[in-house]
Amino acid sequence: MSSNSQPLQTRLEAVQEEYRRRHLSDELDDIAETMEETILQRVLAKAFFEESVQIDAEARERVETVMTHLDRGDYGTVEAEIDDLETDVESAATTVENRIQELRLKHNSTVAAMRRLNDRVDRVSEVRLEALEGLLDDWRWKEHVYLSGDASLDELEANAREYGEEMRTAFDDLKDEMFGVYPEEIRNLIYRMIEDERLSYADLSETQRRQLAESDIGEYIELTLS
Repeated sequence: MSSNSQPLQTRLEAVQEEYRRRHLSDELDDIAETMEETILQRVLAKAFFEESVQIDAEARERVETVMTHLDRGDYGTVEAEIDDLETDVESAATTVENRIQELRLKHNSTVAAMRRLNDRVDRVSEVRLEALEGLLDDWRWKEHVYLSGDASLDELEANAREYGEEMRTAFDDLKDEMFGVYPEEIRNLIYRMIEDERLSYADLSETQRRQLAESDIGEYIELTLS
């Protein structure tokens, strides 16, 4: 029997069910994409910033569970859970994105301070400093992670980890080149001052004060006397 010989009501119900399935599938695809990107940014953040950003560990499992319900045609269960699921996944994404934004701003501020210092001492490549500053500012991480259209999540996580490690290495190498020439007694102090741009005079020993004064950044650093 051809489909055209089916009662009109039956055909309408079939069309409605297909529309319902596609609508739920599209919504779940968007939620799953957000969850995937959140997972990848967490991996990247751990590799680059060396910080684990905590999110709801059950959110990813819930996405997979609801997708299973969709595959089984259990549309009622999907519709009952999808709004809460979307809220949980978006909350997880916001948590990760906000923390990464804070870490980016902190590192970018440090790189900018290093660049200002480098204008005085001319020690490292200005191009490398500007490139790292640009990467932190633009944060176009996807183009460095989504390298192929059919990559698995494990492959994408590996790409995110590799890119994060590359960024971390670039940051650490520049920091070592910039500050490694200074005596060990004041190296960390200088890096601290570059980050905060202020330091209490009482925090310094007599040797540290002398070494700072004799260094090539003595005039650059502002000391707050206590």
